[in-house]
Amino acid sequence: MFRSPIIAASMVAFLALYSTVSARPTNLQEQNIGYSQSFLQGTYVGFQTLLALAGFYEENEVKQGMAEDSELVIDAEDEEDQTEIKIVGLGLGRTGTTSLAMALEILGYTVVHDDEQTELTDLFDAEEEEVIDIDELHEILGLRGYNATLKTAGYNWVADNPDVKAILTVRDNPDKYVDSWLVAAPFIEILRQKPFCWLNTVEALLPSFEAEFMYETTGGKPEDFLNREALRQNYEQYVSKVQEAIPSSRLLTFNVKQGWGPLCEYLGQPVPKGIAFPHVHTRAKLEGEMFFLRVITWIWPLAVLAIVIPLLCIFMALKRKFSKSDTIPKAAQKID
Repeated sequence: MFRSPIIAASMVAFLALYSTVSARPTNLQEQNIGYSQSFLQGTYVGFQTLLALAGFYEENEVKQGMAEDSELVIDAEDEEDQTEIKIVGLGLGRTGTTSLAMALEILGYTVVHDDEQTELTDLFDAEEEEVIDIDELHEILGLRGYNATLKTAGYNWVADNPDVKAILTVRDNPDKYVDSWLVAAPFIEILRQKPFCWLNTVEALLPSFEAEFMYETTGGKPEDFLNREALRQNYEQYVSKVQEAIPSSRLLTFNVKQGWGPLCEYLGQPVPKGIAFPHVHTRAKLEGEMFFLRVITWIWPLAVLAIVIPLLCIFMALKRKFSKSDTIPKAAQKID
């Protein structure tokens, strides 16, 4: 889990107390929450992100697959739960992908999105190391019970698989996309700082994070990943490329503000009764998450000191105790 024994000693005890939390939003209408409350909720999401990056959501089989010189474990579901990838989300980050993921889950799909990325570390690592190819990756996801993904497939893969449907989420205009994305983009810089760069999960997923945050958003020009104009131009070009590559019969260009209607019609699903379409992961919430993660990069030495100093005190106390016991009393020396 940790590449540094000192960091492991200082953080494991703290994180283990909270290892069962889930980062999926529970309020489907987060846009109705005030800024301050959303920001505070975002800091909690940041804490959950820390847990995920520390590998606390990885199953034992995933950890085994990450071990050096080990073979990839398929870890298939029971036969009745095995499936195949049927839906692919192709929207860039901050275009409503989390809202779409939750909508698909409400409709009964099992989705690979942000949370699942840190639970499927072994598959991302195996693809990066060319142990498996993109087709094998999606076959294994199906065997593990997933039938929709917003994290693992590009538009070329969809174009080559005629049984797969795609959903391209978009914003009202490119500038709104850029404004929102620039809040999320520094995440990749945070991951390169201590203590995150010491985490095995981060090390395994960093190539996929770099592809998402620096290459996909810039058209392959990572040096421009914070350049507003480059992001704006790439957004427009990316939308056009997706629409050109995939037949309209297998592609829904979708703004989450459109709600259930277009999505359910496209998927052949009934509109859920009494459930509003999800609108989650607001910019205020994202700002809170990024703030928490940045704070971790500032204060992590304190966590080390909180463990090291008490251990040092215990060591010194024991040393004094044993030093006294080793000293022979003068009276005993005279008797001898």
